Amino acid sequence: MEYVHTRKSAVALGCLWREGTTGEIARSSNTITAITGSFYHMRTGRNARHVLLRLGQQAGGSDLRAVVAESGGFAGLVALAGKIYGFRDVNGLKPLYYARKRNVAAFASERKALWRLGLQDARPVPPGCIVRIGQNGVVKRQVLHFHKPRERKMTLERASAKLHLLLIASIRNITAHARGVCVAFSGGLDSAVTAAFAKRAGVELRAISVGLRGSPEISTVEKFAHQLGLNVSVEIFESESIEEYVRRVLWLIEEPNLMKLSVAIPLHWAAMVAARSGFQVMLCGQGSDELYGGYAKYANTLRLSGRRALINQLYRSVVESSQINYERDDQATSPFQVELRTPFADPDLIRFSLAIPSEFKVKDGGDTTRKWVLRDVAKAAGVPEEIVWRRKKAIQHGTGVEKAIIKLAKSRGYRPDEYLSKTFDEVRKLESMP
Repeated sequence: MEYVHTRKSAVALGCLWREGTTGEIARSSNTITAITGSFYHMRTGRNARHVLLRLGQQAGGSDLRAVVAESGGFAGLVALAGKIYGFRDVNGLKPLYYARKRNVAAFASERKALWRLGLQDARPVPPGCIVRIGQNGVVKRQVLHFHKPRERKMTLERASAKLHLLLIASIRNITAHARGVCVAFSGGLDSAVTAAFAKRAGVELRAISVGLRGSPEISTVEKFAHQLGLNVSVEIFESESIEEYVRRVLWLIEEPNLMKLSVAIPLHWAAMVAARSGFQVMLCGQGSDELYGGYAKYANTLRLSGRRALINQLYRSVVESSQINYERDDQATSPFQVELRTPFADPDLIRFSLAIPSEFKVKDGGDTTRKWVLRDVAKAAGVPEEIVWRRKKAIQHGTGVEKAIIKLAKSRGYRPDEYLSKTFDEVRKLESMP
């Protein structure tokens, strides 16, 4: 833990990295920078120094705003002139929290670190925002955000062609300096599109698939990987081990939420398998459902409340993805020093996708297929028809994890929410991951 002292307050700079994760620190005569995550155009080990050079001698001026606008998944701190600035990328792909109480304030990449300092009211630094803590309290400056969409007039063919180009550009961007790339592969549309476009961009990668023995996902994933020409590593976990991972991943994601936990455990497994094989970057299809209407709730909104309500809901889903999806995903995977990256978080791709007419995403009449524009892109890219038209199966269901947790809770005599709350109360007090 490092501290910067002012006359009235002590502001903590430490606790940036979770257990097992890596980060970088760079110093000059009057400035300290700390970064977790990556600017995609930088090689590993140069990220913190890059921020320091960009800042020069300016205290949180235009240069720091320019840093926030750069392409990447990152969270960072800058200590300068008795103040500390915390910032995140526009999607909030890496967690960063802050809290203040009387004369002590701190930033941390995990809430547990703040709780241990007696700072219970931990709040996330908003994505694309700079938060400054100093003598005069907390000041927030929003640098980047995604504007509410104005749909453009375009054909499905034009939307698909443009989206195709943006996906290729995004894949190339997020893999440019990556050493050892794999893809979290479920055999569903999103992971198949990610893998197919990575291959088209010239990325050498392996598919990583995980699940409980007997789960639906495991039974089909090898077939779909071979159809896409992918080498695949499949790891099967036993139901008897689920309680171990419930405790571990609850400690990581810091929230006793069944849905979040059921998604986080398979990602935790995939990162563990990836790390064992020497991979440092794992691609995934996260963010696609929010952009193109993948969940049944979007069809229900359209049916009950109309297109304007659907458009607003899709937009809210995109801007809320940090707290609902990305923070959880990073927390689940980063202990293995595997960085999760998704082509669907590219800002240019997001802005264009928000402008695609919603009828190319969800159709009237209780649409059970949805994501039509992405399916059109997948078909044009040569993804097999069986995958293109495969119905959405959430990861927590496909891997069998949610069902196993519910069964475990019942065997202990609890409802799922009671069991998770009790377990979380136990593990949150631990000093390290169980």
